Amino acid sequence: MGVNIKDVAKRAGVSIATVSHVLNGTRGTRPQTKRTVLAAVDELGYSRNLAARDLVRGRSSLLALIISDIRNPFFPEVTAAFQDQALTADMEVLVVNTNYEAQRTLSSIKRLIGLQVPGFAVLTSQIEPSVIDMLTRQKIAAVYLDLGSVGKYISNIVIDYEHGVAEALEHLSALGHRKIGYIGGPLNLPSARRRKQAFLETATRLGVEPQGMIDSDFTVAGGYFACSKLLKSSSVTAIMAGNDLTAIGVLHRAYDGGMAVPSDLSVVGFDDILFSKFTQPALTTVALPRMEIGRVAFRALSMMLASPDRDGQEFRVGTQLVVRQSTAAAPGGSR
Repeated sequence: MGVNIKDVAKRAGVSIATVSHVLNGTRGTRPQTKRTVLAAVDELGYSRNLAARDLVRGRSSLLALIISDIRNPFFPEVTAAFQDQALTADMEVLVVNTNYEAQRTLSSIKRLIGLQVPGFAVLTSQIEPSVIDMLTRQKIAAVYLDLGSVGKYISNIVIDYEHGVAEALEHLSALGHRKIGYIGGPLNLPSARRRKQAFLETATRLGVEPQGMIDSDFTVAGGYFACSKLLKSSSVTAIMAGNDLTAIGVLHRAYDGGMAVPSDLSVVGFDDILFSKFTQPALTTVALPRMEIGRVAFRALSMMLASPDRDGQEFRVGTQLVVRQSTAAAPGGSR
């Protein structure tokens, strides 16, 4: 048997993942650790021959990760967690940024099929049903985010948006807010539709009448202009946003309009992206565990690829309210 990555890790006294990071330059390592790993590579004469390795395995070591927008702060942690899991399994990841374009998505997936990639993690909710059908017909294992019915070659990750939205509205209601507005995302996204529906159902349960609901585009600019429209048409004391970028736009509009957050207006976001804790004031938001999504996506693919029948499964990921400084008791007389 030739020298493998486990031999290098053993000689260097480090983990397999550390060796992979050093060889691929995918994560910074301490200079001494890097020197030790490279010395072990030289001593053992280790050489990565991916084509030969895949030929022996009888399958490709490549996996595809499909995301909507690499610039969106939601995706870096998802991507990093997925890549970390793949590196530990001595596999490589091809990341595709679709930019929400259907034709670009289709073209990229066709190229990946041509490369004989055996597994796809499609972690965007904006995907055409025809793409799911195409991957299934090609007998390619795929895990989706809030899409697809579980079956052969199809696994699905379901996010519990409803719990997070309910917690957020219950929090605002407990603070005395009754005039609550909602700024969501584009309704062609299933995740945006589910968040909006959860808001309506929870508001009904709590006896809160929504004071305006606007479908925006999940961006900072969209949140800013939607907030302007909402403030002109209603006298809200709180606004819930469908994601944190939208909520940041609301914070900016409130500031420009001379409204103090949270004394004049409470604001809640969704996702708990890194920037949310550094806004002014720090944003109350619903945490969606993105690292867990990446890890679950890899596990779902691994299980399908290891299954002779390629049977898929459903995986659930929870959400939780994180209370910070952008919410407070409703202004006097609003309770």
